[in-house]
Amino acid sequence: MRSIFAIALAASCSFWPAHAFAEDAATQLIGTWKLVSWLTKFDGGETVEPYGPNAKGRLVLTPDRHWIIIFTAADRKPAKSVDEKAALLDSVLAYSGVYTVDADKITTHVDMSANEIYTGANQNQTRFFRIEGNRLTLRTPEIVSAVRPGQKAVGTITFERER
Repeated sequence: MRSIFAIALAASCSFWPAHAFAEDAATQLIGTWKLVSWLTKFDGGETVEPYGPNAKGRLVLTPDRHWIIIFTAADRKPAKSVDEKAALLDSVLAYSGVYTVDADKITTHVDMSANEIYTGANQNQTRFFRIEGNRLTLRTPEIVSAVRPGQKAVGTITFERER
């Protein structure tokens, strides 16, 4: 009986820290985060800022595990023509969904997207995260680039906590 108890205790100890870490991390993620930087590194070695050096962005993570994100280029202006309206679509990224946390990974199951890029096969968006003080860094796994066919990319996005 003691050996069964010892095995059960050992098993629960090995499971609990990982579970506790995930719950603690999920709690730390909750809040409103303002974009500090967004960099994409392509497999050719080039690093770019997809929406320029002063892009705007916000990530909202709620206690009930909803994710809402929006990025825009800094130089957007009201559209006056059909072409200008179409160009605005190329300078905004927005999507929402329900997220889960597993160790240092956050996965969003996208339920709506501004341009439908995150539907179908791209509906589950996984990022690796790190929180240091009031900074949150999200990093994509290496993925096939949506804007540069034939190249792979890794995106790194840094936010600062607002609330």
